[in-house]
Amino acid sequence: MTGYATRTDTDLAARTSAKPAPRPLWGSLGAGLVASLCCGGSLLFGSIGLGAFYGSLGLSRYVPQALALGTLAIVGINYWYYRRQAAGLLAGDPACDCRSVRRAMLWSGFAGLVMMAASFVCLTWLEHGVVRAAQFLSRPEYGQALIPGVRNEQLVYVALTFLGLLLLAVVPLPGGSRSAGEPGDRMVASGG
Repeated sequence: MTGYATRTDTDLAARTSAKPAPRPLWGSLGAGLVASLCCGGSLLFGSIGLGAFYGSLGLSRYVPQALALGTLAIVGINYWYYRRQAAGLLAGDPACDCRSVRRAMLWSGFAGLVMMAASFVCLTWLEHGVVRAAQFLSRPEYGQALIPGVRNEQLVYVALTFLGLLLLAVVPLPGGSRSAGEPGDRMVASGG
């Protein structure tokens, strides 16, 4: 045996690290950004000359639904990607422990949810608290909120999106419940 790692060993080590893979990470970040445009998107679309089109869609009325769909998209992207990765690891080594795959899935999902929450709060504050401050901050639900320009119930909606991490933590991955002493394991007792 030489001291060199084979290509299979380095591939397995790279695939089982807790570092999120780039594809689901970028997918989560993109889904989070798109979902956050439900309220602050008029600034973006208005800057490119499509503000009237965006305003006619009336998406600002559907903030909870947009955040819920964004959360489900982030959870779905990560679950399907990492489920396939865990199945591939188990096909190569049936005794593989896929806990690092779940950790990577949770980190990637967390990054997407933080992106959605931060961009939603930032865009909403920018639109209601800076650009249209005279129109919105005179109303008590905007002016007396925890973050001026972002209504408190919208902050609750944003906080509830982090329940997607709980969903990612409990969804089953192939081979994810392997531990010694499970009912399917055979234990042989020696008589003495």
